[in-house]
Amino acid sequence: MKKILGITFGGLQRKALLLVLLVLSLTVAMFIGISVYQNNQLIRVVEDTRVEQQTAISTITSQTMRQVMDGTLTEMTALQAELADRDFSEVIRNVYMLQSIAQGLLGNRGRLEPLPVSLPHPAMDGESAAYVLCEDGVDYTQSQWLGLISHMSTPMIAMHRNSEKIDGCYIGLADGTDLCVDEKAGQKLDSAGQPIPFPVRQRPWYVGAVEADGLYFTDLVEDAFTRKRMITCSLPVRLDGEIVGVVGLDIVLVSMDSFRNSATEGTYFYVMNGHGRIILGPEGGGIFAKEIAAQTDLRASAEPELAQLLTLAQKENTGLHTVTLDGKEYYIVGVPMPSAGWTILNIVEKHITEQSERTMLGEYNDINNAATARFREGVGKTTRLGIALLAAVLIISLTAGYISTKRMVKPIEAITKEIQNTSLNGKLFVMKDEFRTNDEIELLAESFADLSKKTKRYIEEITKITAEKQRIGTELELATSIQVGMLPHVFPPFPGRGDIDLYAIMDPAKEVGGDFYDFFLIDDDHLGLVMADVSGKGVPAALFMMASKIILQSVAMLGFSPAEILNKTNEAICSNNPAEMFVTVWIGILELSTGKLTAANAGHEYPVFKQPDGSFAICKDKHGFVLGGMDGLQYKEYELQLLPGTKLFLYTDGVPEATNARNELFGTARMLAALNADADASPEQLLKNVRAEVDKFVDGAEQFDDLTMLCIEYKKSEGAE
Repeated sequence: MKKILGITFGGLQRKALLLVLLVLSLTVAMFIGISVYQNNQLIRVVEDTRVEQQTAISTITSQTMRQVMDGTLTEMTALQAELADRDFSEVIRNVYMLQSIAQGLLGNRGRLEPLPVSLPHPAMDGESAAYVLCEDGVDYTQSQWLGLISHMSTPMIAMHRNSEKIDGCYIGLADGTDLCVDEKAGQKLDSAGQPIPFPVRQRPWYVGAVEADGLYFTDLVEDAFTRKRMITCSLPVRLDGEIVGVVGLDIVLVSMDSFRNSATEGTYFYVMNGHGRIILGPEGGGIFAKEIAAQTDLRASAEPELAQLLTLAQKENTGLHTVTLDGKEYYIVGVPMPSAGWTILNIVEKHITEQSERTMLGEYNDINNAATARFREGVGKTTRLGIALLAAVLIISLTAGYISTKRMVKPIEAITKEIQNTSLNGKLFVMKDEFRTNDEIELLAESFADLSKKTKRYIEEITKITAEKQRIGTELELATSIQVGMLPHVFPPFPGRGDIDLYAIMDPAKEVGGDFYDFFLIDDDHLGLVMADVSGKGVPAALFMMASKIILQSVAMLGFSPAEILNKTNEAICSNNPAEMFVTVWIGILELSTGKLTAANAGHEYPVFKQPDGSFAICKDKHGFVLGGMDGLQYKEYELQLLPGTKLFLYTDGVPEATNARNELFGTARMLAALNADADASPEQLLKNVRAEVDKFVDGAEQFDDLTMLCIEYKKSEGAE
């Protein structure tokens, strides 16, 4: 806060400010009232006559012209859209007919003899003929489908001859060949009379139909040979579920071209595609020249009225609307063509229809000039009077504000000083008589006094809570140490053996977790492997994990098979499980001398194997129910033969379900990619590679599940030749 000339600025001077604002508001209201009164008296004689006459002229003329435009323009546009849509519907039916014929021929490929096809030659020019075009380097005689597709030549020629809308029809095949029907065979030859290579699979109609996986209309595109601009309707052809070709029809827009060319000055005809881009318009582009050149989506226009209208026009007949573009008003009618997903736009400059109105209104300007002069004189007098009155009120307001501020600032300054002393000496804030002002200042002082007492109690409580958190943290660190000690953590685990290489890690989501792994020698020739995930997190999951681990290992050491181990462990857990927790388990027993792996799965993640000279892949083994979920279950086991060099990767769901900040899962596909990035690496390096990819994907996001992995490589058994 600052003091200037004894006035405090920036402090709690709300009452003074309200008083000043009240007086100023009254002043402005008085000034506006006087001004309005004087102005109304001055302009009444002129305005009554001028407004009534101009309003009548403008209203009648505008209503009449709008009714004419609404009826004529809307009906004309709707009729054109209906005619064009009817043409498109016919073309769509023809395209579906060609697709049906093509798929029928391909589906009966074992019962039809291929027909010969020929390349284009000059004798075909000028009449509907069928011939084959090829991409550069493609031998059409080697096509597996072209001979069958050539049965379509007759119906395609008939379709081309019988429709003035179809400029050409064809079916492009996935092997780079194209059966074409039109009357322009001579234009497909070079100066030496050889067929010009035709990039079938790069043409917009082919690419668009494949990407859309269905019916597709191109924008206006150039013919690859004649450079003539036209529209193509295309549809993919499937064989055994795979796209093997695309049928297409080139469309000539005769009716829309004639309608566009009939537009007069100030009127514009456009066709907009389903992506909001203009594909047909007047020469030079008209009012949308920039958007056409830049291929802009008009629905994203900076003019909200236009954007909203164009979006509506793709769904229904908009009727007559008025929009403003670049400061000029236009009448616009939009009508959709559902078959192609396009829209016809008919636009007329509004000022052309208002010429008669402007002429009539101009005759009244001379009448209004005299009244305007008298109006200005009256406004001047009113303004001078208002300024003088406003200056007087401002002086009064400032004086009142100064006095009020002086009275309010004094107790506030005393409160501020008391608070500063409290922060320096640590004493409580105490209410004083000078703070009792019977308004918000007194409430503020009482709040500070209450807050001071509560703050002291809060600090005392925080001190106790901090000490308790430190004690709990120490106990959790001890629990983590105990849990880590329960798991095998010395690597290599069997230094004297050269027949296996094994490495494992466990990273809990909290201080202690519910995941665990285990490996142990049952005897000199049998190695037990365990990967498990307990439901829940924290200390309860850790306790359940240690109990489950002890039971599993104890039963395994008695020589039981993996299925029997799961059966007996499930019985033990279900017999005393008041918390109703459960654990998913994968257990395997590897016979080291032969490489035979016997395994069983109780609801755990699928294991991942890598055979010698192969890559890591998921093994979708048989799943049983989780341990602890239901008593009396019988688990099944299976066997796999591991060759020297085979690697086994085990993990918990914390790996594929690791989540980044966008709530995306790491997934098994990324896990396999991380393993196969260096598939021949040692088990230890493989786990480090996977962990590095998980950390990179998560990118610092909080970990919600334990992350546990184990990898073993089975090498040449000891004593084997």
